[in-house]
Amino acid sequence: MAHRTLRVSRAMHALLALTLALLLSGCTVELYSGLSEQEANEMLAALSAEGIDARKQRGEGSQWAVQVDEARLGAAVAVLRNNGLPQERYTTLGEVFQRQGLVSTPAEERMRYIHAVSQELSQTLRKLDGVVVARVHVVIPANDPLSDKLKPSSASVFIKHRPDTDLRLLVPAVKDMVAHGIEGLAHEQVSLTLVEARRLAVPDRAVPEAQGPAVAGLAEWLPGRTAAVLAGLFAAAALALAALPALLRRRGRDWRWFARQVFRR
Repeated sequence: MAHRTLRVSRAMHALLALTLALLLSGCTVELYSGLSEQEANEMLAALSAEGIDARKQRGEGSQWAVQVDEARLGAAVAVLRNNGLPQERYTTLGEVFQRQGLVSTPAEERMRYIHAVSQELSQTLRKLDGVVVARVHVVIPANDPLSDKLKPSSASVFIKHRPDTDLRLLVPAVKDMVAHGIEGLAHEQVSLTLVEARRLAVPDRAVPEAQGPAVAGLAEWLPGRTAAVLAGLFAAAALALAALPALLRRRGRDWRWFARQVFRR
């Protein structure tokens, strides 16, 4: 008799463990992968500031991945996009000027130089506090050395910044930096556009109506992942109780026998 009771208890425990494992494996989804640890940490900080639970997981080598609750995937993507994450990976002068062939034409060298300068300046501006996106578009005309009329160089700078950051006081400094970073570029030939990122309203975790008011209230009080796990445990317990009468009948037992076995402990 005691042996049969032990087998019933083990079956219920196995059912609960299986349900919990399925919940833990299905409630998270991979948001980004192939990240450096710094990129993953920046994403975690941005998501945490908006109340979104996330975690990082190590991949192959030095690569990392960021995971979030599946129900918060849309909100997480919106938060990261609003913070300019993951950051654009700029190419350096050394990477741009890696020799691809034996001989490069002057036009190829000029285009690579313009691209490299734009990338370097954009990367520098991106490091300013509050900057979400920074782009520098450089125009360096190919002037004829024999012509008396020289076309001046120009640059267009686009900066998207967070709503809590005012960069208007830095406009002269930004223009000076860009002008001094490009040969033959005058300060007045640099245009700067500042755009404020929209304020993001992160939606609360949605609770399906099919869960009922009790689970909905539980999800509001607890973090999303914890509420999902507890709801799954309750469901597993209900399933086990529903299957228990049939199991007892197969063993020639009833509820009174089961109650005596439980309270005897």
